[in-house]
Amino acid sequence: MKTSIEIANLTKKRIDPFFVKKVVRKTLKMSNDKLDRFDISIVFVGEAESRKINRKYRKKNKSTDVLSFLLNSGYNKNGKRLEGELALCSNVIAKNARDNKVDFSRELVFVLAHGVLHILGWRHGKKMYALQDEVIANC
Repeated sequence: MKTSIEIANLTKKRIDPFFVKKVVRKTLKMSNDKLDRFDISIVFVGEAESRKINRKYRKKNKSTDVLSFLLNSGYNKNGKRLEGELALCSNVIAKNARDNKVDFSRELVFVLAHGVLHILGWRHGKKMYALQDEVIANC
């Protein structure tokens, strides 16, 4: 599978782009979804921007850790292709990490895997959560 991962960090929080790419690739591999191409843009935003996006697309007036958007899904002459975007709020991820008594990188793996799985079409449930836990254990 060909994979394109673009990362933009619009916050002051230091984010390791190599780690982010590793988590995305690990999630894709462990999902066993059959794709020929997966293109994803990942943007780290502040709480105000997260709240704005969440309000616009989900009608919820609060910031959140991850928002997933499937931009394109379909088949071309080369097979199945997906394009998506994740908007992550590093401040909310850090708060959730503190609340869950885990480090930031573990919580980041959780939300990245969660967002990628949503782009792949997965829905909340035991299977999704089990795979997230597997990704965490392998990153």
